[in-house]
Amino acid sequence: MKKSFYILLTIIAVLMTSCTGYDTLNREPLPTDTVYTANAAMKIYGYNPEQALVIIDSAEIVGNLKADDASFLRAKVFVMTFGEERIDSAQIICNSLLQSKYVKNDDKYEEVLDLLIAISRKKQDNEQWLKWSTEKAYLCREKGDEVEALRTEAEIGVILSNLGRTEEGLTKLDEVIEQLDGIGSVNRLDASIIAMRRKINVLRYNGRHSEIIPIAHHIEAKIDHYEKNHSQYANDSYRLLPDSADRARYIEFTRTIVYSYLADAYANEDAYDSARYYVTLFENSSYGKTFSGRRAISPTWIRLGDYDKALDVADEMTASMGADTLNSDYANVLWGRAVAADAKGESRAASGYWHRYADLKEILNQQLQQSEAHEYAARYRAKEQQMEIEKYTIQNRMQNIIILIMFLALLVIVFFYNYTVFQKQRLKEKNTALVKLIDEMSKQEQPKNDDYLSKACKILREHPDMKAADVAKKVGLTLRNLQKLFREEYGISMTEYRLSHKQ
Repeated sequence: MKKSFYILLTIIAVLMTSCTGYDTLNREPLPTDTVYTANAAMKIYGYNPEQALVIIDSAEIVGNLKADDASFLRAKVFVMTFGEERIDSAQIICNSLLQSKYVKNDDKYEEVLDLLIAISRKKQDNEQWLKWSTEKAYLCREKGDEVEALRTEAEIGVILSNLGRTEEGLTKLDEVIEQLDGIGSVNRLDASIIAMRRKINVLRYNGRHSEIIPIAHHIEAKIDHYEKNHSQYANDSYRLLPDSADRARYIEFTRTIVYSYLADAYANEDAYDSARYYVTLFENSSYGKTFSGRRAISPTWIRLGDYDKALDVADEMTASMGADTLNSDYANVLWGRAVAADAKGESRAASGYWHRYADLKEILNQQLQQSEAHEYAARYRAKEQQMEIEKYTIQNRMQNIIILIMFLALLVIVFFYNYTVFQKQRLKEKNTALVKLIDEMSKQEQPKNDDYLSKACKILREHPDMKAADVAKKVGLTLRNLQKLFREEYGISMTEYRLSHKQ
């Protein structure tokens, strides 16, 4: 018994050792570590992303940030500040977070989806952009955030247009605009304006400038109503602060954007007086005086023949780029210079700009195709790795199941072995007691049937090797009758009685 018990304990110890590991202890945060926090990193990431990453790393090391939270913040810094340099790293992090417990919290799940949408948009990967936007719209609707779901569906309309499904995309945008129209809240107003701006961008890309004009005027009417009746709008937007100065900035910026839309649309429709009217309004606005504003209105200046203004902007853009001219912004600069040179009769210069523009566009298209090929290859490798992980996970799970079954089988075997030994021991003790009692009874003079049994017991005691049939013959009974009487009287068989005296 003791031996089998020790064997069982040894096996259990081995199994427990093989199925468990050691947890890594986290260092306890120290009072001097409190400067390393998520808030500290996010305050500076816009102008000092490298230092923000150092703070995030430090915050994770001292225990102020969980590993998943730190990973998300790194991805956010990569996407918002580093752009294409670390966009793949950000994508890998986000895909990893989607497979973790991090996204069990719906708000964090939405934040990861927002990053994946931004990544897909930057990479111009319309398929992934559509996938993540659709998933976000579904999540927002599940959470009961209908306005954010509609805001995302407006983005889906743009993606469908990018995929060549222009009419389907415009229909989607019209549905969103219709559902968001009317007075409600600042959030709904902002989502409605964003949806209309997205539709304008789709129409502009497809050269449908006449359709832009009524939409732009509708935005203008909505922003006018908000300015005069802002108390009727619930201020529920996280995008706007609830003070009057912030409201005034929002109204002015939205109006300025409308002026740029109208100026561009009228210029493309050859309504130059109307175009110049809105260009003037745009140029007199705060945003219109900034480099970003002048850059945005530059194509309209070119259409209106204001080449010097457009070329000044092109010079500023070129200076800010330095040697980094392999991008779409520089392609636009070359296009503007080519158009201006053509208009001024500088055919030789124009031809040079057109050739450089065509060459750059070809390079950019090749880069885009290579990027897409790289993305598909990366997805394929990631899928292979995932399949390998799942394979090993299944194998480990099967091994654990087999070990568990073997352990349970061993427990059953040990249990039944001990039970059998225990029962045999009890039976042996019981038979020994019965034999003693039978011996005492058989030595006394017994009448009738008991006399046969007494004689049989005496013979078995004195001649334990004698066959049962011979014993029955000597006492004058058949073997069957003697065996029956013996068991009924004593509760054990003749064989058990004889063996007890043979030992």
